[in-house]
Amino acid sequence: MSQEEESKTEERFMAGRKKAMALLAHNDRTEWELRDRMQRSGFDAEVIEDAVRYVSGFHYIDDLRYATRFAEIYCESRSIRRIRQDLQKRHVKEAYIEAALENIQWNDSLALQKELRKLLKGNLELLERLSYEEKQKIAAKLYRKGFRTEDIFKSLEIS
Repeated sequence: MSQEEESKTEERFMAGRKKAMALLAHNDRTEWELRDRMQRSGFDAEVIEDAVRYVSGFHYIDDLRYATRFAEIYCESRSIRRIRQDLQKRHVKEAYIEAALENIQWNDSLALQKELRKLLKGNLELLERLSYEEKQKIAAKLYRKGFRTEDIFKSLEIS
């Protein structure tokens, strides 16, 4: 390889490393997210691999740390099922998801009550005046957010 080719290769790797660092400067990302963003930016596989190795060497990406922080941040506003799905969408390994979720004291009822308040625009007294059909619509929204059916029915007083 000539010196000119070697210089261009080194420039490609440096550009990849700089892009990876820029992507991680403001947001924590999973390894998969970093690879995806770099690929969409037009970097080839060899440059992406080098950049991932580079930032991993400084522990700037760590999927276990990411999963743990994600679970800690969202444990009061999302159901455990929803957090699991969100981490799976980000291609976090199942072992990391399990480790992150076992360290959290789960209480889906807090997240459920918070979501219910949001759906009722803060007026929980309105719940008593809702018809069965309206409660069913709210129950469906809560179910789609990952809450368990029995918890939803209990909070909405649906039998």
